Amino acid sequence: MNRLAPLALLMITVIWGWTFVIVKEGVGFVGPLTFLSLRFSLALLFLAILFHRSLRRIDRHALFHGMLVGLVLFFGYFFQTWGLIYTSATKSGLITGLSVVIVPLLAAALLKEKVHRSVWAGAFLAAGGLFLLVMGGAEVATVNMGDFLTLLGAFAFAGHIILIDRFIHAIDYRSLLIVQVGTVAVLSVIGALFFEPIPTHLPVALIHGVLITGLMATALAFYILNRFQAYSTASYTAIILAMEPVFAGLFGFLLLGERLTALQGFGGGLLLIAICLPLFLRRGRV
Repeated sequence: MNRLAPLALLMITVIWGWTFVIVKEGVGFVGPLTFLSLRFSLALLFLAILFHRSLRRIDRHALFHGMLVGLVLFFGYFFQTWGLIYTSATKSGLITGLSVVIVPLLAAALLKEKVHRSVWAGAFLAAGGLFLLVMGGAEVATVNMGDFLTLLGAFAFAGHIILIDRFIHAIDYRSLLIVQVGTVAVLSVIGALFFEPIPTHLPVALIHGVLITGLMATALAFYILNRFQAYSTASYTAIILAMEPVFAGLFGFLLLGERLTALQGFGGGLLLIAICLPLFLRRGRV
């Protein structure tokens, strides 16, 4: 298990990088909340069947903390999915990758943890890379709304990582997984019913997208991620997960033909360096 876990996590980053393209195509058919409701409802159904025995072990403690984690996860996916309507899959993946740098910054502000100087260096590079990535295109006079929404999602994903790290050792990961996925599903369904039209037709491409994101990128990916967390440290896990924006850019290029300008490419390079720098230089790395 321990030897296969890093490879399994790397495969998760491939799936997540691929799904930036799939989600971008999916929100072309339905609204972001409708897409999320379909995706997470399917994932919840699959997890409930797979871990039906764990349903009985969900107590008030697991329910409260799972709902809290799920609320933060919902905002992460909502802002990311909404942002993909306006920005490219490549840029969305790169900006989402900032959550790896944001995690220690939020930990210092909220949990009063000491932040190593390499993290501050990474944050400085990330800010410069993000500026070039967003402002380096043809529309240099305006900030893309999708980029801003995706950045909000990155902060939410960072908060999700922090909460998982705090609760995973006190709560059975299967119970925590089911409750948080269920919370995202319920909030998405409620939001879709109130703010988006009910789709009368589900194209085959949308159904394929929901199946892939629901079963592979949500149920399977979060299962492996939560289970692997018990066998590794957060820093080593984050190093592997930093590959997600790389695969997002690769699939954006291969499947959608997305291109970055030279300035945006340089900014994306700075962003990737910023993501990896604190992970490799911070004391206590694996």
